[in-house]
Amino acid sequence: MSGGHIPFSHKGRNAMHAIPSKGSIWLMLKQMFNRVPSKWKFCTLVLCIILFISLLEFSIPQLTQFTIDKIIPEKRYDSLIWIGAGILFATILLALLNCFNSYIVSKVGQTAIMDIRNSMYDHIQTLDMKFFDKNRTGDLMSRLTNDVNLLQQLISSSMLQVLTDTVTFIAVAVYMLFINWKLTIVLLFTFPFMFYITRVFGKRIRMSFRSVQSSAGDVSNQLQDSISGMRLIQSFTNEEFESRRFAERNQENMAANIKSVRLRSMFGPIIDLLNNIGLVAVIVFGAWQVMEGEFTIGLIVAFLAYLRLLQSPVRNFSRVISIVQQSSAAFERITEILETQPEIGDKGNAIELPSIKKQIDFQCVDFAYDESVPVISNLNLTMKAGQVTALVGSSGAGKSTITSLLIRFYDPQDGKN
Repeated sequence: MSGGHIPFSHKGRNAMHAIPSKGSIWLMLKQMFNRVPSKWKFCTLVLCIILFISLLEFSIPQLTQFTIDKIIPEKRYDSLIWIGAGILFATILLALLNCFNSYIVSKVGQTAIMDIRNSMYDHIQTLDMKFFDKNRTGDLMSRLTNDVNLLQQLISSSMLQVLTDTVTFIAVAVYMLFINWKLTIVLLFTFPFMFYITRVFGKRIRMSFRSVQSSAGDVSNQLQDSISGMRLIQSFTNEEFESRRFAERNQENMAANIKSVRLRSMFGPIIDLLNNIGLVAVIVFGAWQVMEGEFTIGLIVAFLAYLRLLQSPVRNFSRVISIVQQSSAAFERITEILETQPEIGDKGNAIELPSIKKQIDFQCVDFAYDESVPVISNLNLTMKAGQVTALVGSSGAGKSTITSLLIRFYDPQDGKN
């Protein structure tokens, strides 16, 4: 507002610091990580468990190879019980560690999700009325509930799976190169294609999920408007019209979901096809090396087991990528809210507004919700303390607008008060 306006402190209107701009998946993961309490202790514990899990998964093929190459040819019957016990112990320990790791990751993730939802709600309360005029209630509710729940899916299980698979992939790939670099290179030849396809499909899946979430917000908004105005709808027998409107929104949401499903249904089988090509390469090339005496049967069996460990991260990631991209789209919508700053803010030298003892003056006040359509022009009004002031006029004359200006839901474009 122009000169003459007294800056005063409006408690609860101080803008929150905006988080970094929306963007990549890494930014999303970084923001989620920053919300984890005692994050470095938590990460150290999870990393130690993941390393131990990878070591146990690595040991089972070793025991299998030892059984085939040593115990069976030498007919060491007394060792079979120990091999069986070792594999069973490793399997049980793997199950316990995976269970514990999943629990603590989910528990910490739920804390981060609660923090995000609280931050969004607190921040929304700092925004001015113009924000609520421009944004639909149903869409805001969808962002606070559906979008945050999508992040919850990512943290609950997918993140842990990605971390475990990454460590396992690196460890197994290094070991396979060490024991048979020729066969490993033949196998890894398919992986650049997998990464390229994952990148291409990932972008498209992310865009499709963005459309899904936007259309879901439209459905929620339509529901909110219709249910809250049901008395009016039934009074004017407008049920048919409202049903058509809701069906249109629902149809848009269905179309967006079908597009998303089509992309996911194509992506998974392509990754599985490339994985099977790698399996064929190991069987054919590995069998040739066995027949040439360069490889043992136990090693090729172990190699096939390591191949499963190597391909499992890629196969899992092909399934997780839809959750990651869906969460990324949800994070963008959440970030849009958290980055929005109120247009009404306190000046640097704002003072606490004292109790009004004399009067409230509006002097030459101009205001418009939309600058091209003025609502109030050159308003002069005095309201004395202790007196009742009645605003009388036809509908749309500006009575509610004056009240909104009085309690500073909006700032006028010009004038003093």
